[in-house]
Amino acid sequence: MKTELQSKNRLEAGLLVTLVATVLFVCFLTGGNPDAFLIDDNRTQWYPVMERAYEDFWKTGRIYCYDFYQMKGMSIAQQGYYGIMNPFMLLSFGAAKLLPGGISALTFYIGLMVVLGNLFLYLLSRRLGCGEKLAFLLSMTYSTMGCFWAFFYWYYIFNNYFLIPLIIYVFLRCVEGRVSHYIFGIILAMDLCMGNVQYTCYHYIMFGILCAFMMILKRFCYLKILLTNILVGIGLSIPMLCLLLQASGAFQKQESFFLNPVFYFSLMVHSMIPQGILQSVGKKVSFLDAIIMNRNDNLVLYTGMVTISLCVLFIGKSSRWVKIIGKCNNISSICEKVRGSYKNALEWPHEQKTMMGCVVTFFFFLDFMSGGLVAYVLHAMPVIRNFRYLFKAIFVAVPLAIVLFAWIVRGSVGKCRKMLVCLIILFACIGGINAYDTVQITEHLFDMRIEDSYTKEKEKSVEMIEAAHMDCKNYRTTTFYRFSGIQDECFDQTRNLSRNYPTALGVFSLSGYEIATEDERLEEFDKIYSEKDFFAKYANADSLKNLYMNLETEPDKVQRQLIDNSVRYLLLDKTALKDNSMVLTRKNAQLEKDYREKVITTLRSLPEVQVIDVREFNEHYDLVEIDGVNSLCMDSAGNMVPLRDLNMQTVSFQAQQEEKYTLSLAYDKYLTAFLKEEDGKKQLLSIERMENDNILISTKDACGEVILTYRNPVCIAGFIWEGIVSILFVLHLLCFYTGKNS
Repeated sequence: MKTELQSKNRLEAGLLVTLVATVLFVCFLTGGNPDAFLIDDNRTQWYPVMERAYEDFWKTGRIYCYDFYQMKGMSIAQQGYYGIMNPFMLLSFGAAKLLPGGISALTFYIGLMVVLGNLFLYLLSRRLGCGEKLAFLLSMTYSTMGCFWAFFYWYYIFNNYFLIPLIIYVFLRCVEGRVSHYIFGIILAMDLCMGNVQYTCYHYIMFGILCAFMMILKRFCYLKILLTNILVGIGLSIPMLCLLLQASGAFQKQESFFLNPVFYFSLMVHSMIPQGILQSVGKKVSFLDAIIMNRNDNLVLYTGMVTISLCVLFIGKSSRWVKIIGKCNNISSICEKVRGSYKNALEWPHEQKTMMGCVVTFFFFLDFMSGGLVAYVLHAMPVIRNFRYLFKAIFVAVPLAIVLFAWIVRGSVGKCRKMLVCLIILFACIGGINAYDTVQITEHLFDMRIEDSYTKEKEKSVEMIEAAHMDCKNYRTTTFYRFSGIQDECFDQTRNLSRNYPTALGVFSLSGYEIATEDERLEEFDKIYSEKDFFAKYANADSLKNLYMNLETEPDKVQRQLIDNSVRYLLLDKTALKDNSMVLTRKNAQLEKDYREKVITTLRSLPEVQVIDVREFNEHYDLVEIDGVNSLCMDSAGNMVPLRDLNMQTVSFQAQQEEKYTLSLAYDKYLTAFLKEEDGKKQLLSIERMENDNILISTKDACGEVILTYRNPVCIAGFIWEGIVSILFVLHLLCFYTGKNS
């Protein structure tokens, strides 16, 4: 069979049309906004870190895997969310830099995943026997699947959009050839580099089920294919796996595995509802069990006619089997029928066997995301038991559903074909409107008040810091909310310095993605940011109530932590209760107390620190400045030594000979310090761990610039290794283009 990429030694027109149409569709969803997909976690958690890492890479040619700005220093390479070790993210950042219009790297990345996913679904549909026009329509139908656009604020879910069609396409193309023994390992290794352990694990399961189904059909060579690919995948992932093991203590036990299941009834009923059109006229159709992650819009579950068609087919096949079994007189005749069907299955062509394997995989993840037996089995397994939310399996099940739909409709003929094409077009158009409506809803789901681009937000924040005369290079800042509960303003970057936003500004803060941080690190400031409170772990700021309670019960410990952690600036929320719409939705909202003045009064009573000023930071926050805390870098006499940040994982200061310097940065075995003398010579310095987990650096018989940086050999190996994996990945995709793997 000729490769689907070529038709008479040139690209198929349908492939080019799919490419152009997909780009236009993504542009339609963004509405021309270059920051369209920078919402919630994308904006406040991942992007500030990855943008800064890539900005430094653009300047220095080195990718950094440590961040001094957040939480006294935190490794960012192990947690795949940040995407710094994702080759496609690096490509997206470079493209965003070169393209006009100021597009964000994350917006480009999501668009890239959708384009690649549609292209491989087109190729897969052609491989299954669909014509060019039908394959194009199917790829456009794929674009309108509601779940992806409903949760685009988790950018990494689009990895499924691209990789699942790719894996199945490669499975169809590689029929027991030599390349089949390692190509999936390369893809799965690239999968892990793309940055989400949960979905990489699901993809391994999917590949395992496909191979197991082949073995059941007496294709025992797939045992070797399965084992060799797992070995190749793990082998090529060793550096990343080592990084994950280093961070394993930071992955706390989750209690949310069985939350938010998606039930069959909801999925089927909501799969065809034109919610976008209904909401435009002020109506909404939903059911109680459709609520997912506090969302009751059924746009999450929209799949056009795909789910309904699969359901009808399954019911039809099941009823046929029931009739056949019903005609059997005894167990032996039933077994005979089963044996006959099994012998018939042994003669299926490779495409049909693969699709039947996809059916098994589809129902596996369908049962998983609905909280069935599969969920209980997986919950008993290590690693997987710490995954969050059952419904996340929908991002695997939906691509499988569209692949199976392509298999069903490929052979339609005559009037049936025309009607089918019309229905596909109809539901694709409804899905397009739904997708647009979903993006609009999701943009406002968190009550984010975004008035400017991300770049303008940073400029405004820097202006506010300068206007408040804050020394954020030598001291830290912490943020406190006035009311317990999600705040309207907590997602407005320019109002405070919470979450990972300080990294983007290059200022030091105690905030950071604390849910992924080891308990020992949190204990260093657990009375400033309460260790078990929602804000400290998710919103990366605490409430004024918690701070006041800690000041009342353990004032000495709060004071000691303020001093040791160099916290000179406290941003206190002054939003009025009546102006906080999200707090007002709670039943006990009127019982909320204002602890702001009490906090300031109690801070003034601390003996070793002094409140020297309370001034306005902006209309929503006041800035409390305290004196008596250590600076980030101090000499043995207690004098501040100006700290210079060279990049996110390297800082420096000017040092004298035979002197000791304390730094309010957490000790890490991979931290390295060296002295750069005036003549250019370098000498390695020792780093000691202090009782409060800060670090002590002693100079020897020379003066000069002390440079502190983070050097993890596994990170270096990881970056080199991912380059090798990327090259192998691209080379094998090019081989598919030339048709060598047919």
